[in-house]
Amino acid sequence: MTTTAHAKPVLTEADGMDEGPLRKRVADYWRVLGLTNEELIASLSEDCLSRARRLAGRASGAELLRRALEEAQRRFDHALASAVGMPPSNDPHPLAAARAALLLIPDFSSDCLFAHDDSTRQLNDKLQACLPQSTPEESPLAMAQASFRFWLFKSTDN
Repeated sequence: MTTTAHAKPVLTEADGMDEGPLRKRVADYWRVLGLTNEELIASLSEDCLSRARRLAGRASGAELLRRALEEAQRRFDHALASAVGMPPSNDPHPLAAARAALLLIPDFSSDCLFAHDDSTRQLNDKLQACLPQSTPEESPLAMAQASFRFWLFKSTDN
């Protein structure tokens, strides 16, 4: 005898909200970022929603989705910085350069960012070759001194 199990919608404990559409939107975002492994996407999506639930408390679905997508972007950025060997920093420019380099790599899958194996090291080598470089090399030059003259204007309302 076989029985079929019917999937129940996942509800938050806070207000009984159906999280199925939220989970799907977060999973779609991971796919936009280049992930293809469905198990990895499901795991990361669940982790992001779980953290969003902790941060948002009894928030609406839109707020929960916003926080889950922020968490997904934060995790992606952290994995990319780790793969490239960048230290955590408040300067967004090196990370933006690494994201731009990702777009230049043909047939790239973001799954290797989360693998932490040889594929991550190979990605680092490919990224280093594609990272934007200043052209020409930056060379700070001394500016010639310039004199400034200030004029003060008097009111003529007397």
